[in-house]
Amino acid sequence: MLQGIQAIIADDDEMSLEMLSSTLRWQGVQCTAATNGREVLTALESRPHTDIVLLDIQMPVMDGFEVLSQCKGNPCLSNIPVIALAANHDEKLKSLKLGADDFLAKPYDPEELELRICKLVQSRRLAQSSQKAKKNFLAIASHELRTPMAQIMGLTDMLDDEHIGNEQREIISLLKHATGGLTSVISDILNYAQLDHGALSTLDLFSLRGVIAAVLGIQTVKAEKKGIRLELNMVDEISDILIGPSFFVQKVFSILLDNAIKFTTKGEIRVTVREEYLSKHNSRFYCSVSDPGIGIPAEFHNKIFEPFVQVDSSTTRNFDGIGLGLALAKRMVEQMGGTIGVTNSEDQGSCLDFSFCCDLHESFGVNPA
Repeated sequence: MLQGIQAIIADDDEMSLEMLSSTLRWQGVQCTAATNGREVLTALESRPHTDIVLLDIQMPVMDGFEVLSQCKGNPCLSNIPVIALAANHDEKLKSLKLGADDFLAKPYDPEELELRICKLVQSRRLAQSSQKAKKNFLAIASHELRTPMAQIMGLTDMLDDEHIGNEQREIISLLKHATGGLTSVISDILNYAQLDHGALSTLDLFSLRGVIAAVLGIQTVKAEKKGIRLELNMVDEISDILIGPSFFVQKVFSILLDNAIKFTTKGEIRVTVREEYLSKHNSRFYCSVSDPGIGIPAEFHNKIFEPFVQVDSSTTRNFDGIGLGLALAKRMVEQMGGTIGVTNSEDQGSCLDFSFCCDLHESFGVNPA
């Protein structure tokens, strides 16, 4: 049942460690021994494919509680199951509170230990297989949904020429609007689902000014149709060439500006960007998008960042959308080490602030290739 499983076994008692290791090796487990918590963490770093950790609680240098705290707080290690090995009820409760996946009291029964290891490893492998299948499905779905939508939009543009009548032109305009809205909904749903797999968070070298300029270029066309002005307030000295997920930065600015334009009928939408140097290698950027629109009621300041939540969810609402944009923006901002929130209330317009962290490129001022 345990053949091929990779386990880390931690116990400061050499005799107990040897007995447990020998028992598991006899059943085909590949064992790595550790005599304190620090050795456990070192072993986990060098063996990323570890299937399970058997962790004694009372150890020198670093005890099992600290190991649990660090492992479960690390996204790269948190999904590795840990069985805590201890001798009393208090240690059991504390271990479980810190995230231990199971508990076995000393002295343990070898058959019970085998069953518990097998159950946890099988559950983890099933979850990994499910995540892989979901990732593959999303990749296929993304292609199969976006490709025909792009074709429909292209064909619609081909039909829109100067030789058609006003009635046909109005129909094509409605078709373009509907197709664009559906494409946006499909894109948001797929992007939100793909965030779980890290498929969108690729780090690249990009120009912050270039990303913002590209977003403003697209959004200005929408704003001008409603008689709205867009203004950018960003000092010349701000760092430009960054290393980070440029898609996230572009998408968050796009979502916030799109919302601001949607809920504003006149006036000016202001975009501000400022920088806080964290070190010579990285910075935190503080950005805001403020508008004189309908505003956001105070009771919705947190709720609007939840999936599918809208301020006006009635069927007669005047604004399009499924309420996923700001939830997507929140998850992207958090993956960049930042925060997002609303700073003012209904009838005063709205101001959405967000921050994100990026590394600074050493060749500051040189445009990325």
